[in-house]
Amino acid sequence: MLDPMPSLARSAAGRRLHRGRSGARRRWGLTALGATLIAGGVWLGSPASAEAAVQGRRGMEIEGARDRRGLYVGGGLGFGGTFFYYDDFIPATRLDFAIGGGVTQRLTLGADLHVTPYLQRSVGVAFGGDIEFTGYVWRGFYLRGGLGAAGVPKRDPTRSFDEVEGMTVGLGGAAGLGYEFFLNATAAMSAGFTYDARFVPGDTFPRQALLVGVRFTWF
Repeated sequence: MLDPMPSLARSAAGRRLHRGRSGARRRWGLTALGATLIAGGVWLGSPASAEAAVQGRRGMEIEGARDRRGLYVGGGLGFGGTFFYYDDFIPATRLDFAIGGGVTQRLTLGADLHVTPYLQRSVGVAFGGDIEFTGYVWRGFYLRGGLGAAGVPKRDPTRSFDEVEGMTVGLGGAAGLGYEFFLNATAAMSAGFTYDARFVPGDTFPRQALLVGVRFTWF
Protein backbone atom coordinates (compact mmCIF):
# COMPACT_ATOMS: atom_id res chain seq x y z
CA MET A 1 0.00 0.00 0.00
CA LEU A 2 1.34 3.42 -1.00
CA ASP A 3 2.08 5.93 1.73
CA PRO A 4 -0.19 9.02 1.22
CA MET A 5 2.03 11.31 3.33
CA PRO A 6 4.51 12.34 0.55
CA SER A 7 1.60 13.24 -1.75
CA LEU A 8 -0.04 15.30 0.97
CA ALA A 9 3.23 17.11 1.68
CA ARG A 10 3.74 17.90 -2.02
CA SER A 11 0.14 19.13 -2.28
CA ALA A 12 0.55 21.43 0.77
CA ALA A 13 3.84 22.80 -0.59
CA GLY A 14 2.19 23.45 -3.96
CA ARG A 15 -0.66 25.36 -2.31
CA ARG A 16 1.79 27.53 -0.33
CA LEU A 17 3.79 28.27 -3.51
CA HIS A 18 0.61 29.19 -5.40
CA ARG A 19 -0.54 31.48 -2.57
CA GLY A 20 2.88 33.14 -2.47
CA ARG A 21 2.89 33.80 -6.22
CA SER A 22 -0.69 35.06 -6.22
CA GLY A 23 0.02 37.33 -3.24
CA ALA A 24 3.12 38.75 -4.92
CA ARG A 25 1.14 39.51 -8.08
CA ARG A 26 -1.57 41.26 -6.05
CA ARG A 27 0.98 43.33 -4.09
CA TRP A 28 2.88 44.46 -7.18
CA GLY A 29 -0.42 45.13 -8.95
CA LEU A 30 -1.52 47.46 -6.15
CA THR A 31 1.86 49.21 -6.18
CA ALA A 32 1.69 49.69 -9.95
CA LEU A 33 -1.84 51.08 -9.63
CA GLY A 34 -0.67 53.58 -7.02
CA ALA A 35 2.27 54.67 -9.17
CA THR A 36 -0.09 55.17 -12.12
CA LEU A 37 -2.43 57.32 -10.04
CA ILE A 38 0.47 59.43 -8.79
CA ALA A 39 1.75 59.92 -12.36
CA GLY A 40 -1.75 60.98 -13.37
CA GLY A 41 -1.83 63.46 -10.51
CA VAL A 42 1.44 65.00 -11.68
CA TRP A 43 0.10 65.35 -15.22
CA LEU A 44 -3.23 66.84 -14.12
CA GLY A 45 -1.60 69.18 -11.64
CA SER A 46 1.18 70.42 -13.94
CA PRO A 47 0.46 74.07 -14.78
CA ALA A 48 0.45 74.97 -18.45
CA SER A 49 1.33 78.52 -17.41
CA ALA A 50 2.27 80.20 -14.13
CA GLU A 51 -0.99 79.11 -12.48
CA ALA A 52 0.83 78.15 -9.29
CA ALA A 53 1.62 81.81 -8.69
CA VAL A 54 -0.75 83.72 -6.44
CA GLN A 55 -1.23 87.40 -5.84
CA GLY A 56 0.90 88.50 -2.90
CA ARG A 57 1.87 91.76 -1.25
CA ARG A 58 4.83 92.06 -3.58
CA GLY A 59 3.04 91.07 -6.77
CA MET A 60 2.91 87.53 -8.08
CA GLU A 61 4.50 84.96 -5.77
CA ILE A 62 5.18 81.29 -6.42
CA GLU A 63 3.83 80.39 -2.99
CA GLY A 64 1.49 82.47 -0.93
CA ALA A 65 -1.22 82.02 1.67
CA ARG A 66 -3.80 79.44 0.63
CA ASP A 67 -7.38 79.01 1.73
CA ARG A 68 -7.98 75.27 2.16
CA ARG A 69 -11.60 75.57 3.27
CA GLY A 70 -14.07 73.40 1.37
CA LEU A 71 -14.07 69.82 0.12
CA TYR A 72 -10.83 68.07 -0.81
CA VAL A 73 -9.88 64.65 -2.20
CA GLY A 74 -6.43 63.17 -2.52
CA GLY A 75 -4.33 60.10 -3.15
CA GLY A 76 -0.87 59.10 -1.99
CA LEU A 77 1.88 56.53 -2.35
CA GLY A 78 4.48 55.70 0.30
CA PHE A 79 7.44 53.37 0.72
CA GLY A 80 9.00 51.98 3.86
CA GLY A 81 8.27 49.04 6.09
CA THR A 82 6.70 47.67 9.26
CA PHE A 83 8.22 46.31 12.45
CA PHE A 84 6.03 43.34 13.39
CA TYR A 85 8.34 42.90 16.37
CA TYR A 86 11.47 44.79 17.39
CA ASP A 87 13.66 42.56 15.19
CA ASP A 88 11.15 41.68 12.47
CA PHE A 89 11.13 44.39 9.74
CA ILE A 90 9.06 43.78 6.60
CA PRO A 91 9.37 46.16 3.57
CA ALA A 92 6.07 47.59 2.38
CA THR A 93 4.32 50.16 0.25
CA ARG A 94 1.20 52.11 1.20
CA LEU A 95 -1.65 53.53 -0.88
CA ASP A 96 -3.84 56.27 0.58
CA PHE A 97 -7.16 57.81 -0.40
CA ALA A 98 -8.12 60.92 1.57
CA ILE A 99 -11.35 62.91 1.58
CA GLY A 100 -12.51 65.67 3.87
CA GLY A 101 -12.89 69.40 4.25
CA GLY A 102 -11.10 72.47 5.48
CA VAL A 103 -12.19 73.68 8.92
CA THR A 104 -10.13 76.86 8.65
CA GLN A 105 -7.53 78.17 6.23
CA ARG A 106 -4.84 76.19 8.06
CA LEU A 107 -6.70 73.15 9.42
CA THR A 108 -8.32 70.26 7.53
CA LEU A 109 -10.30 67.32 8.89
CA GLY A 110 -11.20 64.17 6.99
CA ALA A 111 -10.85 60.43 6.55
CA ASP A 112 -7.86 58.51 5.21
CA LEU A 113 -8.37 55.00 3.79
CA HIS A 114 -5.16 53.05 3.31
CA VAL A 115 -3.91 49.72 1.94
CA THR A 116 -0.44 48.39 2.79
CA PRO A 117 0.91 45.60 0.53
CA TYR A 118 3.92 43.91 2.13
CA LEU A 119 6.86 43.21 -0.18
CA GLN A 120 7.70 39.81 1.28
CA ARG A 121 6.18 36.54 0.20
CA SER A 122 3.32 35.14 2.28
CA VAL A 123 2.97 38.19 4.55
CA GLY A 124 -0.18 39.57 2.92
CA VAL A 125 -1.82 42.98 2.95
CA ALA A 126 -3.00 45.34 5.70
CA PHE A 127 -5.86 47.80 5.26
CA GLY A 128 -7.74 50.30 7.39
CA GLY A 129 -9.02 53.82 7.92
CA ASP A 130 -8.30 56.80 10.16
CA ILE A 131 -9.96 60.06 11.09
CA GLU A 132 -7.25 62.51 10.08
CA PHE A 133 -6.45 66.14 10.80
CA THR A 134 -3.75 68.27 9.22
CA GLY A 135 -2.48 71.60 10.58
CA TYR A 136 -0.39 73.93 8.42
CA VAL A 137 1.93 75.72 10.81
CA TRP A 138 3.97 77.79 8.35
CA ARG A 139 3.21 78.15 4.65
CA GLY A 140 3.08 74.57 3.37
CA PHE A 141 4.80 72.92 6.36
CA TYR A 142 2.26 70.65 8.05
CA LEU A 143 1.78 68.34 11.01
CA ARG A 144 -0.69 65.48 10.59
CA GLY A 145 -2.32 63.04 12.98
CA GLY A 146 -4.91 60.30 12.74
CA LEU A 147 -6.77 57.74 14.86
CA GLY A 148 -8.46 54.61 13.61
CA ALA A 149 -8.35 50.85 13.05
CA ALA A 150 -6.76 48.47 10.60
CA GLY A 151 -6.90 44.84 9.59
CA VAL A 152 -3.37 43.41 9.85
CA PRO A 153 -1.88 39.95 9.20
CA LYS A 154 -1.54 37.66 12.17
CA ARG A 155 2.02 37.04 13.32
CA ASP A 156 3.67 34.50 15.60
CA PRO A 157 7.39 35.25 16.07
CA THR A 158 8.12 31.57 16.66
CA ARG A 159 6.62 30.48 13.31
CA SER A 160 7.06 31.48 9.66
CA PHE A 161 4.47 33.50 7.75
CA ASP A 162 3.66 30.37 5.73
CA GLU A 163 2.42 28.71 8.92
CA VAL A 164 0.24 31.61 10.16
CA GLU A 165 -2.81 32.62 8.17
CA GLY A 166 -5.62 35.07 8.72
CA MET A 167 -6.11 38.66 9.83
CA THR A 168 -6.55 40.44 13.14
CA VAL A 169 -7.51 43.96 14.21
CA GLY A 170 -5.04 46.66 15.16
CA LEU A 171 -6.08 49.89 16.91
CA GLY A 172 -3.98 53.03 16.85
CA GLY A 173 -3.14 55.80 14.45
CA ALA A 174 -0.53 57.73 12.56
CA ALA A 175 1.55 60.89 12.88
CA GLY A 176 3.37 62.69 10.12
CA LEU A 177 5.06 65.84 8.95
CA GLY A 178 6.02 67.26 5.60
CA TYR A 179 5.65 70.12 3.16
CA GLU A 180 2.86 70.88 0.68
CA PHE A 181 3.03 73.21 -2.31
CA PHE A 182 0.47 74.04 -4.96
CA LEU A 183 0.95 72.96 -8.58
CA ASN A 184 -1.87 75.19 -9.82
CA ALA A 185 -4.93 76.96 -8.43
CA THR A 186 -6.59 73.76 -7.13
CA ALA A 187 -4.00 70.93 -7.09
CA ALA A 188 -1.34 70.51 -4.41
CA MET A 189 1.50 68.04 -3.91
CA SER A 190 3.05 67.14 -0.56
CA ALA A 191 6.04 65.06 0.47
CA GLY A 192 6.58 63.84 4.00
CA PHE A 193 7.22 61.17 6.61
CA THR A 194 4.64 58.99 8.38
CA TYR A 195 4.89 56.95 11.56
CA ASP A 196 2.06 54.44 12.04
CA ALA A 197 1.46 52.28 15.14
CA ARG A 198 -1.28 49.65 15.65
CA PHE A 199 -1.83 47.81 18.90
CA VAL A 200 -2.92 44.21 18.34
CA PRO A 201 -4.75 42.41 21.17
CA GLY A 202 -2.51 39.73 22.65
CA ASP A 203 0.72 41.16 21.22
CA THR A 204 3.23 42.84 23.52
CA PHE A 205 4.82 44.84 20.70
CA PRO A 206 2.77 47.20 18.46
CA ARG A 207 2.99 47.07 14.67
CA GLN A 208 5.07 50.12 13.84
CA ALA A 209 5.54 51.42 10.30
CA LEU A 210 7.92 54.08 9.00
CA LEU A 211 7.11 55.49 5.56
CA VAL A 212 8.17 58.28 3.22
CA GLY A 213 5.85 59.28 0.42
CA VAL A 214 3.96 61.81 -1.64
CA ARG A 215 0.31 62.84 -1.80
CA PHE A 216 -1.68 64.81 -4.37
CA THR A 217 -4.70 66.77 -3.15
CA TRP A 218 -7.39 68.63 -5.06
CA PHE A 219 -9.23 71.42 -3.21
